[in-house]
Amino acid sequence: MSSNDWLQLLPIAVLLGFMYLLFIRPARKRAQATASLQQALSVGDEVMLTSGIFGHVTGVADDRVNVEVAPGVVLTTHRGAVAQIIHDEPADAGAASADPAGTEPTQGDDDPPDQGTSRGTV
Repeated sequence: MSSNDWLQLLPIAVLLGFMYLLFIRPARKRAQATASLQQALSVGDEVMLTSGIFGHVTGVADDRVNVEVAPGVVLTTHRGAVAQIIHDEPADAGAASADPAGTEPTQGDDDPPDQGTSRGTV
């Protein structure tokens, strides 16, 4: 192969390098972080499952996790169904950010304005 042939392959190699940096590497990091999170589960952790269900871990076995979602209601799920561990925020942080700008709706704000249209009349 001549040097001109190698130069024709250079754009393809650069494109593959960008694809690796933009897609494959971050996906591997996310998968690694998720796997380490799922291995770090312990009894008492508050978790959110991939289905959006919240609960507390009551038991951990090989690849299964028991999650109590309500008093007396325990779900047995695969360890891979745990999306994240919920860390409690301090009580002061939640109260301060409840409505800092005073933008809560007042009575009557949910009524739509009169547009003056004659829609629906015959």
